[in-house]
Amino acid sequence: MQRGSQSPPSGPLTADERALLFYYCLNHPVARCLSCSRSYYLHELVADLLSGRTHLCPRCRRDLTENVRSHVYGCGILPDDVRQKAKALREVAARLVTQSQQLRDQADRLIREAEAAVEQNRRALWQALKATRPST
Repeated sequence: MQRGSQSPPSGPLTADERALLFYYCLNHPVARCLSCSRSYYLHELVADLLSGRTHLCPRCRRDLTENVRSHVYGCGILPDDVRQKAKALREVAARLVTQSQQLRDQADRLIREAEAAVEQNRRALWQALKATRPST
């Protein structure tokens, strides 16, 4: 059983993580709330439908999603090959998220450069029009 993590949350559990929990981890605790000093089975964790948060401590409503995620990747019940494949999938997904963010950042930079070039060309066009305008 994994203890709490101080790292920022990385989002809800993926469908694969939930599938592993339901298949292998229903009969043992999957999270420990450090505030309440209690361990919880998956079915004991609660959700807040208004905020969309899941895997909350039933007593203090602390978000235990990262604890549950840590359990998935460290659970001794999972066969080694399943655990390794799950870790590899998680690493690939993290790498794709990073690459996606880098591509978004690059696209934003290119858009700003294109907008600046359009504005520069627009100003140059107006200057050229003013210079060739017949005087009255």
